Amino acid sequence: MNQMDEFFDISGFAVSSSPSRDTFDMSAHKSQFQDDGVFCGKEGLRSVAEIPLPYRNVFREFPYFNPVQSRVMDDVLYTDRGLVVCAPTGSGKTVIFELAIIRLLLENQGPNFTAKIVYMAPIKTLCRERYEDWKIKFSSIGLQCKELTGDTEVDEYFEIHDAHVIMTTPEKWDSMTRRWRDNSLVQLVRLFLIDEVHTVNDESRGATLEAVVSRMKTLHLALPGADKTDVKEPLRLPLRIVALSATIPNVQDIAEWLSDTHGPAVFIKLDEELRPVKLQKVVLGYPCYQNQNEFKFDLSLNYKLSGVIQMYSEQKPSLIFCATRRSTQQAANILVKDARLLIKAEHKQRLQIYSIRVRDVKLRDLLVCGIAYHHAGLDVSDRKIIEEVFTRGDLPVLFSTTTLAMGVNLPAHLVIIKATQHYVGGSFEEYSETDVQQMIGRAGRPQFDSSATAVIMTKIETKWKYMQMLSGSTEIESR
Repeated sequence: MNQMDEFFDISGFAVSSSPSRDTFDMSAHKSQFQDDGVFCGKEGLRSVAEIPLPYRNVFREFPYFNPVQSRVMDDVLYTDRGLVVCAPTGSGKTVIFELAIIRLLLENQGPNFTAKIVYMAPIKTLCRERYEDWKIKFSSIGLQCKELTGDTEVDEYFEIHDAHVIMTTPEKWDSMTRRWRDNSLVQLVRLFLIDEVHTVNDESRGATLEAVVSRMKTLHLALPGADKTDVKEPLRLPLRIVALSATIPNVQDIAEWLSDTHGPAVFIKLDEELRPVKLQKVVLGYPCYQNQNEFKFDLSLNYKLSGVIQMYSEQKPSLIFCATRRSTQQAANILVKDARLLIKAEHKQRLQIYSIRVRDVKLRDLLVCGIAYHHAGLDVSDRKIIEEVFTRGDLPVLFSTTTLAMGVNLPAHLVIIKATQHYVGGSFEEYSETDVQQMIGRAGRPQFDSSATAVIMTKIETKWKYMQMLSGSTEIESR
């Protein structure tokens, strides 16, 4: 590695918070759970058989819930309290939302189920990913899902009223709820699922998210029949809010914000120890000279990739995020000359068979060498082939644009974010925390790996920002 490079490994950094009755401190309770058998092998994990039979098919992909899901199950499935779960990226938090949906169904069984469920995520690609997953999962139990984002066609708005689960963004739900007294659909929402709630700290998205959540709380308290009694054991409220967050130090502040008439939401903070695949997080800082603009700096990082891959990949699949389509192709062409990928003869033969189906000539030549790129400019059939090869573990290195791959499930042993700025609206901007968390969340293949690595390649000037971001030491504040 170049002597000018600066290396920072923050994988061991942890943030603790003061304990309370609604928070979970792993270090304080570890011995108790070990004695009770919880989290110690399969015997300590909650079984999918615990879910009532009509809804068990939603979790058919695994026989046991993982440690994070098992820890949260009592609070999400057996109560109607508001809930905030703070857990590392890639720890299976989405299942918590699914358990909350099952809880609502169990409490509202009957042929005339009119309640609405809203899933809100900060970016459209997350909404699309959740829609594609849930429309299949929940169809078996009669729930209809619908996506409501900026890409939604005018004709599809009428179908929203027939949907049980709506996937939307803060901006879109903001426009839907401003005239809530005239909107019967909004008044029917009984479960509000907030993904990536820590984006309330985001300069561009935070204010809208905060306004929407506050509006939902206010309007449901104003609806006729809202329960405002003060009892020790809270009754079911008209609206339940369940929020998921990446690691942040002040999760209790989020719980206070999401409070209801019975007090703050329950909050559970889980650390990296419970991540199914242990994740090492690395920040590499590189100098950006005065004669270098952003494009030249990005190009210079291409010549560093071979060393980074050699150091951290362990000869396992690597996924490298680039800001533009052109950058993916440039980086791939440089790496194929610099890298010395160890590919056995039989592996090479498989790649040659795959390459025959590829239409893009340049991509075809790279694929034979174990390198490929993936972006929206490729033919759909070529993208599908590359996704197939990478998912099967036959492609050592894949370069992809950030926007496309965040909507495609492409897990890897090593994830590299090559440069931390992208071109938006005529100028360069740093990636948001949501973007970064989504990218590093692709690190780790539970079926193959026990550990994984995420590397951020950035300027020396911004290294501390990303160290704080990855360590979860940045406090969330109102915008």
